[in-house]
Amino acid sequence: MQVDQAQWWRRAQVAAAVIFAGAALAALIVPAWWLVAILVLSALLFARATSRLATGRIDRAYRLMARIGAGEFAATDDPIDDEPGLRLHRGVARIQRGFSEALAHAEAERDEVRSLLGSVDTGLLSLDEHLRVRSANSVAERLLGLTPGSYRGRFLAEAIREPEFLSFMETSLTSSGALSREIAMGSGGGDTLLVAADPIRAASGQVTGVLVALDDMTRLRRLEQLRTDFAANVSHELRTPITNIKGYLDTLLEVGYDDPAQVSNFLEIAQRNANRLCTLVEDILLLAFLERPGAERQVSLRELPVADVVNDAVEQLASAAAAKSMPIKVQVDAELRFGVDAALATQAILNLISNAIKYAPASTPITIDAALADGIVRIRVGDEGPGIDPIHIPRLFERFYRVESARSRELGGTGLGLSIVKHIAILHGGGVEVSCPEGGGTLFTVCFPRGSRVANHS
Repeated sequence: MQVDQAQWWRRAQVAAAVIFAGAALAALIVPAWWLVAILVLSALLFARATSRLATGRIDRAYRLMARIGAGEFAATDDPIDDEPGLRLHRGVARIQRGFSEALAHAEAERDEVRSLLGSVDTGLLSLDEHLRVRSANSVAERLLGLTPGSYRGRFLAEAIREPEFLSFMETSLTSSGALSREIAMGSGGGDTLLVAADPIRAASGQVTGVLVALDDMTRLRRLEQLRTDFAANVSHELRTPITNIKGYLDTLLEVGYDDPAQVSNFLEIAQRNANRLCTLVEDILLLAFLERPGAERQVSLRELPVADVVNDAVEQLASAAAAKSMPIKVQVDAELRFGVDAALATQAILNLISNAIKYAPASTPITIDAALADGIVRIRVGDEGPGIDPIHIPRLFERFYRVESARSRELGGTGLGLSIVKHIAILHGGGVEVSCPEGGGTLFTVCFPRGSRVANHS
């Protein structure tokens, strides 16, 4: 059976005492050389005992430290019942406390850094001097298409397949300072990223890695393109009626007013273009209001019968429908109600009916119905026109987009009607859809929540 160090120490002390006592006694009755032999033997026995005791202590300390190093931070051992053993036990305990405190502090700082990096909108990526991925925040994972937990320690070229991005990283690693560049991902067909890279240097000046910041510029570039397109379209749309008005008025001033019929004809043309100009300006202003941040706080929402809103729109277009002999059939439950801004909801439905009158053949009916499903009021406006080619549907609600530009202008369209419908629906928390039934015609569906937002504006 194994004897612990404390027992070895006690036994060594007893043996030494017995041997030295015997040696003292023997000195009285035996020759001197025997005394020397006894003293040497006792010294050897005592050295062996103390050596074995020290070795045992070292072995126990080593095993305890090995357990702590392997991750058992709370590992402990029974203290030895002597002063050196107790000092060793207390020293190990102090080491454990200090290590635990340092580890807890490091974990708190790590969690704080992770929280800060996770809250920013900028993607952050850290690479080592061989372009192996050290770490990335969630934004960088999304922008670069990295699978969480699968990229750490891998070469960047293994994690993503973006030649331009990889080439830029190699250049930045050997750069004397920070670099930045806009890079179109997906070989130009994906998102546009603003990439800023700054080499990480040790105190000696040696490059040990590179820190990369990523910002998604896709939405900004699209907004800039939309703004450019909008300015160009507005200029074009305004130029046509203004040019017509100016041309006919200049002609009148040149030829005079002697021919009443010609004067009347010119004035009618100028008036028609002035009305078109007025409609275009009103639509632009309405669309600008609908797209303005916080516009939902500036509308007056009330709970109204759906039938009242639909009938108001129908009445405003009754003469236009009658001119083409197009009956408007309304089937809306009188008890169905929703929470909307009356003027805006009426405008949305009016725009859909107006489109049907313009583009559907004469003497064909327009149908309007409404239904409630899952808290959403769905108002449908259908016609029996030629329908819409599916290729146009994804862009149908864009500003100034026309399926047939020449015919739309001839019929007095501004190209903003469907875009206004979409933004009115979005402002109310709804949306708009379009479909072309197999039997022909076009069916628009505008959706409004059944008053879920009324309480927010009371």
